[in-house]
Amino acid sequence: MSRRSSQYAFAPATVMAALLLCALPAAAQSQETATPPVPHEQVLSANPFGLMVRWWNVEYERKFTPSSTWGVSTSFLTLEGFDFASVNALYRYYPQGAALSGFFLGGRAGLYYLPDETNAGTAFGLGFELGYTWLLGARRNVGLSLGAGLTRIVAGDVMEGPSVLPTVRLLNVGIAF
Repeated sequence: MSRRSSQYAFAPATVMAALLLCALPAAAQSQETATPPVPHEQVLSANPFGLMVRWWNVEYERKFTPSSTWGVSTSFLTLEGFDFASVNALYRYYPQGAALSGFFLGGRAGLYYLPDETNAGTAFGLGFELGYTWLLGARRNVGLSLGAGLTRIVAGDVMEGPSVLPTVRLLNVGIAF
């Protein structure tokens, strides 16, 4: 038997052993990973860094079910004569089952004050967002949240302006209670 044929005789046994080992569940896979429930019912947050550029927002979020929340948010931005304001209702779903903590995806609906080149007016928009919230500290009562999304303007007096607006949560800091 040549050296080359002994290598090929060993290969099927190695492949079979590898397939059997891959088919067995790993110890970490057999245990369910559960996100601990959040001991708080609501979070009030704002973006402290936006104040540096005259952009402020405030958000209130409250548990609706163990895996979802509802809330309201408002924001205002002014840049060299450009004033923008919004008030939104929001709904967020936390797929890991721990509302107020972890990955979320949600929808929002709101009123927007938008300037255009000749005048300003209000508009109604519908949108979505994705984000992540951490509850930190010994009592898990300090909230940090990041996120982004898009809102489509669907009706209003200012239809010549942008038809899609970004929703940005650079870093909201808040208190859970």
